[in-house]
Amino acid sequence: MNILLFPTRFFPAISGGDFYLQRLGKEFLKMNRGRDKDSHNKVLILSTNALDFGALHGKGRYIFEKQKYYGQFQNLSLLRFKIQKIDHKEYKKEERDLQRLCIEFLGLSNEISNILIKNGPILPLLNEKLLSGNIKEIIPFKPDVIHCSYLPYANLLYTLIISKVFKIPSIVTPFLHDSNLRYQNHNLFKILNKFDKIIACTNYEKKKYIENGIEAYKIKVLPMGVDMDKFQKDKRIHFLKNFSIHSPIILFCGHKNYEKGALSLIETLPLIYEELPNISAIFIGSSTKAFNYKLRTLKKNFPSLKIINLSPDNLSGVFDPIKIGAFQIADLFCMPSRSDAYGIAYLEAWACKKPVIAIRKNPMTEIINDNTDGLLVKFDDTNELKSAIIKLLNDPKKRELMGEKGFLKISINNNWSDIAAKTIEIYTKIGRTNEYE
Repeated sequence: MNILLFPTRFFPAISGGDFYLQRLGKEFLKMNRGRDKDSHNKVLILSTNALDFGALHGKGRYIFEKQKYYGQFQNLSLLRFKIQKIDHKEYKKEERDLQRLCIEFLGLSNEISNILIKNGPILPLLNEKLLSGNIKEIIPFKPDVIHCSYLPYANLLYTLIISKVFKIPSIVTPFLHDSNLRYQNHNLFKILNKFDKIIACTNYEKKKYIENGIEAYKIKVLPMGVDMDKFQKDKRIHFLKNFSIHSPIILFCGHKNYEKGALSLIETLPLIYEELPNISAIFIGSSTKAFNYKLRTLKKNFPSLKIINLSPDNLSGVFDPIKIGAFQIADLFCMPSRSDAYGIAYLEAWACKKPVIAIRKNPMTEIINDNTDGLLVKFDDTNELKSAIIKLLNDPKKRELMGEKGFLKISINNNWSDIAAKTIEIYTKIGRTNEYE
């Protein structure tokens, strides 16, 4: 089977939705290993040159053609499309071209397609090839299926259009973050309904799609995976040789914004410090102005409180040894986020046999067993968050037991090879005659 994967961004971008298709792509290649090179068992990543969310609409960081990983990553071939910047005089034309394609191929009105178009990316070369009917010039093989991620970005529209051109099935893994207002526009589900199959991470997510008019037969539930072996090798020295820190240690890993709970955690640290003055905290992830302001204030008011703040610029990707070392030395993982479809960071914590703290809300109540492999708290409730953190820090046996149970759970449920095999089954079941000539 020849597969096109279309993540919104790609490595060295590091969000969970991008990483998901990267890992599936690697597993698909592994399945093809040993087969005839000329057989139809190829994988091509279609993506953009964006490295952060701002770049999706022209105001952020990019990867360029001469840089490492632009056209290939770990044997995965990449076709990256350059993004049209909003402030460029051609932007409106390119936007109209994509609207025209959505009308012609998908029957979507401008009102509906613009929900995704406004978030970007707008891709001039792809517009040109699709409008001229020459898209087959840049796809080096006969595709059998195309699979994209994630809401609410315009690569979903391009994926649907490409599927129509090649007459192949389209699959989307939307990673629905339903607490976020921008995911609550009912017209989003009209776009999702255009796909042949939707992969949801949880039964809760599946339920939300059904409530919004998508038929159950279109939806398959598959979890995220985790590379447990990467987190078994001792990497603590990589962290400790770069940073001085003392126990007990609280770890946060995610976008440092309000939605992910980073601001709640940083506001809770002084309350914990009053009872446990030896605490340390590690924050890993892309920063925000609000977080940086609160961190400066915290350091000024509590100069002896040890906080280590890392961003993707300090690290080399998902498996950076410093990041893995941080997970391994931490006493607990805390990401009290209301903006996750699954949350790969919780799996990484369990891979290191650490307990986790998340919020008491779907889909987290489906992923985390409260008081068994983690604790659940109310979102943005600093007092409840403080109590949960202190409860675990004061009970090493409970931490160990929770970490072990989390480890056992992901050993059974979150293996990438199994998830890739089940994904291939989905592709096969919805496959139909490929009329690419």
